[in-house]
Amino acid sequence: MKETGTRIHFPDRNRIASELKSNSVIVSILPYKFLVQADIPVEFIVDCSFERINAIGQSSLLQYFSTTFDVLLRFFPKIDGVNCQVNIRGHQNGIKELKDSVIYFRQLMHSNLDTVVMKIETSFDHVWLIRDHIDKIVAATGAGIRCPDVSVLKELPKKYCVWIRGSFDQVHLASSMLHGLLPMQLMVQVPSDRVSRSFLVEAKDVDVLARLERSMDTLTIRLTSYEWNARNLFDLLRCCLDQPNIQTIMPNLPSNWLGIADITRNTFISSSQKLSNFLSSNESGSAQQFSAMVIDIPQSSSLSDQTSSTRSCSSPLTDIYKPTSLAASRFDHDSSRHLSQLLETVGLFHYSDLFKQNEVDLAMFTTLKDEDLISIGIVSFGARKILLNVIQELRR
Repeated sequence: MKETGTRIHFPDRNRIASELKSNSVIVSILPYKFLVQADIPVEFIVDCSFERINAIGQSSLLQYFSTTFDVLLRFFPKIDGVNCQVNIRGHQNGIKELKDSVIYFRQLMHSNLDTVVMKIETSFDHVWLIRDHIDKIVAATGAGIRCPDVSVLKELPKKYCVWIRGSFDQVHLASSMLHGLLPMQLMVQVPSDRVSRSFLVEAKDVDVLARLERSMDTLTIRLTSYEWNARNLFDLLRCCLDQPNIQTIMPNLPSNWLGIADITRNTFISSSQKLSNFLSSNESGSAQQFSAMVIDIPQSSSLSDQTSSTRSCSSPLTDIYKPTSLAASRFDHDSSRHLSQLLETVGLFHYSDLFKQNEVDLAMFTTLKDEDLISIGIVSFGARKILLNVIQELRR
């Protein structure tokens, strides 16, 4: 903030006590928003042999990849004691180094699998915007994407998880496209007599949702659209302020957003209107509103941090319900059926539909934490306690 002369507000970091909690990151000058976004962590998940990791040594791998590629490795042994999940974490502005690290790690592990996984934790409104375009993004990228069905939820969780699977290039392209569909809002306050309402027609033509709020002699203008539409957002704001068209301050957008622009053109206003109608009919959603979202790539996997080896005596649950690999690029219906049977065994079968709606099969189920259960709509403490005990039992 000192270097750029901007104010950057992060949720719960420098929040004023009287402010409501928010999922937005607010930057007072647009170009610097993209500087912030370049530092967003990106984490890829790969499966490999636990024996091979031990042969090289975890500490040696950590040190080498940190100094050579500037990435962080995290190790999560699988419940079978044979395989291990490894999270390789870098940043948006070092995506080439991150890709090189993933390729080299596979070579070290003698892995023939060309599949990586990315978990994105994001907001309700972002999931709402992307849900109608998932099939087109899958077709364009070749990646497998699991996205919760938010249209059927009775309660609105605080966060949602989107899982992407495929090759490195497929996953990176798909995640970049999802970034382009983040809702982005520009806001300015001006004297009401300085603004011409003619820009409202232009806003509709370029798929920008414009809202005006009058307070005394001041007019608050809120312009919202997809992030890939940032140039039109910025140009409209310039028109509102009657400023000259200075190309040097226009944001430089990723070239691969051209594809997502073709897929989702002229859909933002209609999607936001549907969202508004949905929230108005949902008692829990009355406080939800659009904000400028930044995707949060979690620092660690949802898997347990336990690193102990597999126990010789497996539990009855482990014998009956054996999860499929998380490397599967698609939702596994057989694994989902096994999860439903497991839920019936513990008396929680009525939650089966929630897991199906969020495309959580048995393999995904074993990775969940308490906040993940809340995020898919399981608000009962007693039910979550039972499910967490089952998950812990399956991990042994």
